[in-house]
Amino acid sequence: MTEKKDITKTRNSLFLFITGCFFFLPGKAQNSDFSVWSNMGIKHPMTKDFTLGGNIEFRTKEQFKEIDRWAAVINGSYRLSPALKLSAGYEFHYRNRNEKGWKARQRYHIGATGKIRCSLFKFSLRERFQHTWDKEKTDFHLRSQLKAAYVPRSGEVSPYAAVEFYNKLNDGFHLSRTRYQAGVEWQLSPQWEMEAYYLYQSESDRKKHISGLECTYSF
Repeated sequence: MTEKKDITKTRNSLFLFITGCFFFLPGKAQNSDFSVWSNMGIKHPMTKDFTLGGNIEFRTKEQFKEIDRWAAVINGSYRLSPALKLSAGYEFHYRNRNEKGWKARQRYHIGATGKIRCSLFKFSLRERFQHTWDKEKTDFHLRSQLKAAYVPRSGEVSPYAAVEFYNKLNDGFHLSRTRYQAGVEWQLSPQWEMEAYYLYQSESDRKKHISGLECTYSF
């Protein structure tokens, strides 16, 4: 009985935390967009600590009216310890630039994620270096994400809240984008995972409201 009360109290605390995050969002901008992001992925544990995966991504823009981009990604992760994981990946995406037409770009990333668990909460910090290029230009970013999740001892649903900062490294260390995200992860079966989320993306000249859905199959 006491454990159930603790779980209920922890769940309510996380709900308040997630709700509170959005009180700090910037005010609605005139130039804002509404988008849908969807992702279908697979992953396979090659060894106890090394996992290889890939996914296909689809995004819309302009109030859901236009395709923003298609992307294909391959990635891998290696768990150094229960508290630290290394990751790397390569991405090819085809992006719609409106009147400028479509453009193909490539990207790779390397990063590390550290996490700690406190009772029914899990906190993580992910640092990722990202290099994106095409025939015309190249961009370097450092992406820093803080995440808090409620992870019950039993059950298949885990709600979370996260904030991510994009720092552009081309000309010094410049904050170019901030993302606020809240969602829930489901373990549907031993093979299938699903994640649904809302994401608010803030840039100097444009804001985005994003509904996202991801499905991953493990084999």
